[in-house]
Amino acid sequence: MTDSLLSIRDLTVRFRLPQGETVAVDGVSLDLSPGEVLGIVGESGSGKSQILYAMMGLLAANGRASGQVSFQGQNLLALPPGDLDRVRGDALSMIFQDPMTSLNPYMRVGDQLAEGLIVHKGMAGTQARAEAVRMLDRVRIPDAAARARRFPHEFSGGMRQRVMIAMALLAKPRLLLADEPTTALDVTIQAQVLDLMAELGRETGTAIILVTHDLGVVARLCDRVVVLYGGRVMEEAPAEVLFDAPAHPYTRGLLAAMPRLETALTPRLGTIPGTPRSGGAVTGCPFVDRCEVRLPRCATDRPPLRDLTAFGPGRRAACHLTGVS
Repeated sequence: MTDSLLSIRDLTVRFRLPQGETVAVDGVSLDLSPGEVLGIVGESGSGKSQILYAMMGLLAANGRASGQVSFQGQNLLALPPGDLDRVRGDALSMIFQDPMTSLNPYMRVGDQLAEGLIVHKGMAGTQARAEAVRMLDRVRIPDAAARARRFPHEFSGGMRQRVMIAMALLAKPRLLLADEPTTALDVTIQAQVLDLMAELGRETGTAIILVTHDLGVVARLCDRVVVLYGGRVMEEAPAEVLFDAPAHPYTRGLLAAMPRLETALTPRLGTIPGTPRSGGAVTGCPFVDRCEVRLPRCATDRPPLRDLTAFGPGRRAACHLTGVS
Protein backbone atom coordinates (compact mmCIF):
# COMPACT_ATOMS: atom_id res chain seq x y z
CA MET A 1 0.00 0.00 0.00
CA THR A 2 1.44 3.33 -1.02
CA ASP A 3 -0.56 5.32 1.53
CA SER A 4 0.26 3.10 4.53
CA LEU A 5 0.16 4.62 7.98
CA LEU A 6 1.80 1.48 9.35
CA SER A 7 4.06 -0.96 7.52
CA ILE A 8 5.23 -4.12 9.27
CA ARG A 9 7.88 -6.23 7.57
CA ASP A 10 9.10 -9.64 8.73
CA LEU A 11 8.20 -9.06 12.38
CA THR A 12 9.48 -11.91 14.53
CA VAL A 13 9.09 -12.18 18.31
CA ARG A 14 11.11 -14.71 20.29
CA PHE A 15 11.09 -15.59 23.98
CA ARG A 16 13.90 -17.19 25.99
CA LEU A 17 12.57 -20.03 28.14
CA PRO A 18 14.36 -22.53 30.42
CA GLN A 19 13.86 -25.22 27.77
CA GLY A 20 15.15 -23.00 24.97
CA GLU A 21 13.94 -20.26 22.66
CA THR A 22 10.38 -20.17 21.35
CA VAL A 23 8.97 -18.17 18.44
CA ALA A 24 5.65 -16.41 19.14
CA VAL A 25 5.46 -14.29 15.96
CA ASP A 26 7.11 -15.70 12.85
CA GLY A 27 7.84 -13.26 10.01
CA VAL A 28 4.58 -11.29 9.94
CA SER A 29 4.19 -8.53 7.32
CA LEU A 30 1.16 -6.29 6.96
CA ASP A 31 0.10 -2.73 6.12
CA LEU A 32 -2.53 -0.39 7.52
CA SER A 33 -4.03 2.68 5.83
CA PRO A 34 -5.15 5.85 7.66
CA GLY A 35 -8.63 5.44 9.12
CA GLU A 36 -8.74 1.70 8.41
CA VAL A 37 -9.92 -0.90 10.95
CA LEU A 38 -7.86 -4.10 10.78
CA GLY A 39 -8.80 -7.22 12.70
CA ILE A 40 -6.20 -9.80 13.72
CA VAL A 41 -7.88 -13.09 14.62
CA GLY A 42 -6.82 -16.55 15.69
CA GLU A 43 -6.99 -18.95 18.60
CA SER A 44 -5.24 -18.32 21.90
CA GLY A 45 -1.47 -18.60 21.54
CA SER A 46 -1.41 -17.62 17.87
CA GLY A 47 0.73 -14.54 18.58
CA LYS A 48 -1.92 -11.85 18.09
CA SER A 49 -1.26 -9.82 21.22
CA GLN A 50 2.53 -10.13 20.92
CA ILE A 51 2.40 -8.15 17.67
CA LEU A 52 0.86 -5.23 19.58
CA TYR A 53 3.21 -5.55 22.54
CA ALA A 54 6.22 -5.57 20.20
CA MET A 55 4.97 -2.39 18.53
CA MET A 56 4.52 -0.69 21.89
CA GLY A 57 7.84 -1.89 23.32
CA LEU A 58 5.99 -3.81 26.02
CA LEU A 59 7.30 -7.34 25.52
CA ALA A 60 8.19 -9.33 28.62
CA ALA A 61 11.80 -9.10 29.79
CA ASN A 62 12.66 -12.45 28.16
CA GLY A 63 11.23 -11.39 24.78
CA ARG A 64 12.87 -9.71 21.80
CA ALA A 65 11.51 -8.48 18.47
CA SER A 66 13.22 -8.23 15.10
CA GLY A 67 12.14 -6.97 11.70
CA GLN A 68 10.72 -3.53 10.99
CA VAL A 69 7.63 -1.69 12.23
CA SER A 70 7.47 1.58 10.30
CA PHE A 71 5.03 4.11 11.77
CA GLN A 72 5.04 7.71 10.58
CA GLY A 73 8.50 7.23 9.09
CA GLN A 74 10.06 5.73 12.22
CA ASN A 75 10.98 2.13 12.97
CA LEU A 76 9.37 1.59 16.36
CA LEU A 77 11.60 -1.39 17.10
CA ALA A 78 14.73 0.75 16.79
CA LEU A 79 13.58 3.80 18.78
CA PRO A 80 15.37 4.63 22.05
CA PRO A 81 13.04 4.32 25.09
CA GLY A 82 12.65 8.09 25.45
CA ASP A 83 11.62 8.55 21.81
CA LEU A 84 9.22 5.61 22.02
CA ASP A 85 7.62 7.13 25.13
CA ARG A 86 6.89 10.28 23.14
CA VAL A 87 5.11 8.22 20.48
CA ARG A 88 3.10 6.11 22.92
CA GLY A 89 0.06 7.87 24.28
CA ASP A 90 0.32 10.53 21.59
CA ALA A 91 0.31 9.28 17.98
CA LEU A 92 0.01 5.65 19.15
CA SER A 93 -2.34 4.44 21.90
CA MET A 94 -3.46 1.07 23.23
CA ILE A 95 -6.53 -0.36 24.95
CA PHE A 96 -5.69 -3.39 27.05
CA GLN A 97 -7.82 -6.44 27.70
CA ASP A 98 -8.37 -5.87 31.43
CA PRO A 99 -9.06 -2.22 32.30
CA MET A 100 -8.87 -2.88 36.04
CA THR A 101 -5.19 -3.83 35.78
CA SER A 102 -4.49 -1.02 33.29
CA LEU A 103 -5.87 1.81 35.42
CA ASN A 104 -4.00 3.10 38.49
CA PRO A 105 -6.19 2.17 41.48
CA TYR A 106 -4.71 5.03 43.55
CA MET A 107 -5.50 7.84 41.09
CA ARG A 108 -8.84 9.42 40.33
CA VAL A 109 -10.02 8.64 36.82
CA GLY A 110 -10.01 12.29 35.72
CA ASP A 111 -6.42 12.76 36.88
CA GLN A 112 -5.31 9.67 34.95
CA LEU A 113 -6.82 11.00 31.74
CA ALA A 114 -5.44 14.49 32.31
CA GLU A 115 -1.92 13.18 32.95
CA GLY A 116 -1.51 12.11 29.30
CA LEU A 117 -2.46 15.56 28.02
CA ILE A 118 -0.11 17.26 30.46
CA VAL A 119 2.81 15.00 29.47
CA HIS A 120 2.25 14.71 25.72
CA LYS A 121 0.43 17.94 24.83
CA GLY A 122 1.90 20.32 27.42
CA MET A 123 -1.53 21.39 28.71
CA ALA A 124 -2.01 23.08 32.05
CA GLY A 125 -3.63 20.91 34.70
CA THR A 126 -6.97 22.76 34.75
CA GLN A 127 -7.30 22.65 30.97
CA ALA A 128 -6.30 18.97 30.82
CA ARG A 129 -8.86 17.97 33.47
CA ALA A 130 -11.60 19.90 31.65
CA GLU A 131 -10.68 18.11 28.42
CA ALA A 132 -10.73 14.78 30.27
CA VAL A 133 -14.28 15.45 31.47
CA ARG A 134 -15.35 16.31 27.92
CA MET A 135 -13.93 13.04 26.63
CA LEU A 136 -15.63 11.04 29.41
CA ASP A 137 -18.87 12.67 28.35
CA ARG A 138 -18.18 11.72 24.71
CA VAL A 139 -17.78 8.06 25.66
CA ARG A 140 -21.14 8.35 27.43
CA ILE A 141 -20.05 8.21 31.05
CA PRO A 142 -23.09 9.58 32.94
CA ASP A 143 -22.44 12.70 35.06
CA ALA A 144 -18.87 12.83 33.72
CA ALA A 145 -17.71 15.74 35.88
CA ALA A 146 -18.61 13.94 39.11
CA ARG A 147 -17.36 10.54 37.97
CA ALA A 148 -14.00 12.02 36.95
CA ARG A 149 -13.35 12.49 40.67
CA ARG A 150 -13.92 8.81 41.42
CA PHE A 151 -11.48 5.90 41.54
CA PRO A 152 -11.48 2.95 39.09
CA HIS A 153 -12.99 0.47 41.56
CA GLU A 154 -16.11 2.66 41.70
CA PHE A 155 -16.85 1.94 38.02
CA SER A 156 -18.44 -1.14 36.44
CA GLY A 157 -16.47 -3.23 33.95
CA GLY A 158 -18.19 -1.61 31.00
CA MET A 159 -17.58 1.86 32.39
CA ARG A 160 -13.91 1.12 33.02
CA GLN A 161 -13.52 0.00 29.43
CA ARG A 162 -15.12 3.26 28.29
CA VAL A 163 -12.59 5.10 30.44
CA MET A 164 -9.80 3.18 28.70
CA ILE A 165 -11.21 4.17 25.29
CA ALA A 166 -11.43 7.79 26.43
CA MET A 167 -7.83 7.67 27.66
CA ALA A 168 -6.58 6.10 24.43
CA LEU A 169 -8.37 8.60 22.17
CA LEU A 170 -7.85 11.73 24.26
CA ALA A 171 -4.65 12.72 22.46
CA LYS A 172 -6.25 12.02 19.05
CA PRO A 173 -3.78 9.26 18.08
CA ARG A 174 -3.17 8.28 14.48
CA LEU A 175 -3.31 4.60 15.44
CA LEU A 176 -5.23 2.79 18.19
CA LEU A 177 -4.26 -0.75 19.23
CA ALA A 178 -7.05 -2.71 20.93
CA ASP A 179 -6.18 -6.03 22.59
CA GLU A 180 -9.36 -8.05 23.19
CA PRO A 181 -11.14 -4.90 24.43
CA THR A 182 -14.55 -6.53 24.98
CA THR A 183 -13.65 -10.03 26.24
CA ALA A 184 -14.77 -9.45 29.84
CA LEU A 185 -18.00 -7.63 28.94
CA ASP A 186 -21.51 -8.99 28.47
CA VAL A 187 -22.89 -8.91 24.93
CA THR A 188 -24.99 -5.77 25.42
CA ILE A 189 -22.10 -3.70 26.79
CA GLN A 190 -19.78 -5.28 24.22
CA ALA A 191 -21.94 -4.00 21.37
CA GLN A 192 -22.04 -0.51 22.88
CA VAL A 193 -18.24 -0.42 23.30
CA LEU A 194 -17.65 -1.61 19.72
CA ASP A 195 -20.06 0.95 18.29
CA LEU A 196 -18.36 3.64 20.35
CA MET A 197 -14.91 2.68 19.08
CA ALA A 198 -16.13 2.72 15.48
CA GLU A 199 -17.88 6.07 15.92
CA LEU A 200 -14.93 7.81 17.56
CA GLY A 201 -12.54 6.28 15.05
CA ARG A 202 -14.56 7.73 12.19
CA GLU A 203 -14.79 11.13 13.86
CA THR A 204 -11.06 11.41 14.59
CA GLY A 205 -9.72 9.54 11.53
CA THR A 206 -7.91 7.13 13.84
CA ALA A 207 -6.86 3.79 12.36
CA ILE A 208 -7.52 0.76 14.57
CA ILE A 209 -5.89 -2.65 14.93
CA LEU A 210 -8.28 -4.93 16.80
CA VAL A 211 -6.91 -8.19 18.22
CA THR A 212 -9.63 -10.71 19.04
CA HIS A 213 -10.64 -14.35 18.84
CA ASP A 214 -14.29 -13.35 18.31
CA LEU A 215 -15.25 -13.39 14.62
CA GLY A 216 -18.56 -11.73 15.45
CA VAL A 217 -16.65 -8.69 16.72
CA VAL A 218 -14.60 -8.66 13.51
CA ALA A 219 -17.71 -8.80 11.34
CA ARG A 220 -19.17 -5.86 13.22
CA LEU A 221 -16.19 -3.52 13.20
CA CYS A 222 -13.39 -4.42 10.77
CA ASP A 223 -12.66 -3.42 7.18
CA ARG A 224 -9.95 -6.04 6.69
CA VAL A 225 -8.89 -9.22 8.51
CA VAL A 226 -5.58 -11.00 9.10
CA VAL A 227 -5.87 -14.63 10.25
CA LEU A 228 -2.94 -15.73 12.41
CA TYR A 229 -1.91 -19.24 13.43
CA GLY A 230 1.31 -20.41 15.03
CA GLY A 231 2.66 -16.87 14.75
CA ARG A 232 2.23 -16.75 10.95
CA VAL A 233 -0.29 -15.07 8.66
CA MET A 234 -2.53 -17.78 7.19
CA GLU A 235 -4.85 -15.46 5.28
CA GLU A 236 -5.59 -11.78 4.71
CA ALA A 237 -8.70 -10.39 3.02
CA PRO A 238 -11.37 -7.68 3.20
CA ALA A 239 -13.82 -8.67 5.96
CA GLU A 240 -16.81 -9.28 3.68
CA VAL A 241 -14.75 -11.40 1.30
CA LEU A 242 -13.23 -13.48 4.07
CA PHE A 243 -16.60 -14.30 5.61
CA ASP A 244 -18.14 -15.05 2.22
CA ALA A 245 -15.34 -17.15 0.70
CA PRO A 246 -12.46 -18.07 3.05
CA ALA A 247 -9.37 -19.28 1.18
CA HIS A 248 -7.40 -21.10 3.90
CA PRO A 249 -8.46 -24.36 5.60
CA TYR A 250 -7.80 -22.81 9.01
CA THR A 251 -10.06 -19.84 8.26
CA ARG A 252 -12.78 -22.22 7.06
CA GLY A 253 -12.44 -24.15 10.32
CA LEU A 254 -12.78 -20.97 12.41
CA LEU A 255 -15.88 -19.88 10.50
CA ALA A 256 -17.44 -23.35 10.78
CA ALA A 257 -17.07 -23.13 14.58
CA MET A 258 -18.84 -19.76 14.67
CA PRO A 259 -22.47 -19.87 15.94
CA ARG A 260 -25.00 -18.90 13.25
CA LEU A 261 -28.70 -18.12 13.13
CA GLU A 262 -29.45 -21.01 10.78
CA THR A 263 -28.83 -23.58 13.52
CA ALA A 264 -31.90 -25.56 12.44
CA LEU A 265 -30.05 -26.47 9.23
CA THR A 266 -26.68 -26.97 10.91
CA PRO A 267 -27.46 -28.06 14.50
CA ARG A 268 -23.83 -28.94 15.34
CA LEU A 269 -20.99 -26.45 15.33
CA GLY A 270 -17.90 -27.37 13.41
CA THR A 271 -14.64 -28.12 15.20
CA ILE A 272 -10.96 -28.07 14.30
CA PRO A 273 -9.28 -31.32 15.39
CA GLY A 274 -6.29 -31.21 17.69
CA THR A 275 -5.04 -28.36 19.86
CA PRO A 276 -3.74 -24.91 18.87
CA ARG A 277 -0.04 -24.60 18.19
CA SER A 278 1.82 -22.11 20.37
CA GLY A 279 5.46 -21.19 19.73
CA GLY A 280 8.38 -23.15 18.41
CA ALA A 281 10.07 -23.24 15.03
CA VAL A 282 8.14 -24.90 12.18
CA THR A 283 9.67 -26.12 8.93
CA GLY A 284 6.46 -26.47 6.94
CA CYS A 285 2.94 -25.17 7.60
CA PRO A 286 2.18 -24.71 11.33
CA PHE A 287 -1.40 -25.92 10.73
CA VAL A 288 -0.33 -29.21 9.14
CA ASP A 289 -1.13 -31.46 12.14
CA ARG A 290 -4.74 -30.22 12.31
CA CYS A 291 -5.47 -29.76 8.61
CA GLU A 292 -7.83 -32.29 7.02
CA VAL A 293 -6.73 -31.51 3.44
CA ARG A 294 -2.95 -31.52 4.02
CA LEU A 295 -0.47 -32.73 1.46
CA PRO A 296 2.82 -34.53 2.22
CA ARG A 297 4.77 -31.37 1.30
CA CYS A 298 2.87 -29.34 3.93
CA ALA A 299 5.04 -30.90 6.66
CA THR A 300 8.32 -29.89 5.02
CA ASP A 301 7.75 -26.88 2.73
CA ARG A 302 6.68 -23.54 4.16
CA PRO A 303 3.77 -22.27 2.04
CA PRO A 304 4.39 -18.71 0.79
CA LEU A 305 1.83 -16.00 1.46
CA ARG A 306 0.48 -15.80 -2.09
CA ASP A 307 -1.25 -12.83 -3.64
CA LEU A 308 -4.79 -13.93 -4.58
CA THR A 309 -5.91 -10.74 -6.29
CA ALA A 310 -7.33 -12.86 -9.13
CA PHE A 311 -9.83 -14.25 -6.60
CA GLY A 312 -10.68 -10.83 -5.14
CA PRO A 313 -8.96 -7.54 -4.24
CA GLY A 314 -6.60 -7.45 -1.27
CA ARG A 315 -6.45 -11.22 -0.76
CA ARG A 316 -3.48 -13.31 0.38
CA ALA A 317 -3.25 -16.85 1.70
CA ALA A 318 -0.46 -19.20 2.79
CA CYS A 319 -1.57 -22.62 1.59
CA HIS A 320 -0.13 -25.01 -1.01
CA LEU A 321 -3.68 -25.79 -2.18
CA THR A 322 -4.75 -22.15 -2.59
CA GLY A 323 -4.28 -19.98 -5.67
CA VAL A 324 -2.67 -22.74 -7.73
CA SER A 325 -4.29 -23.68 -11.05
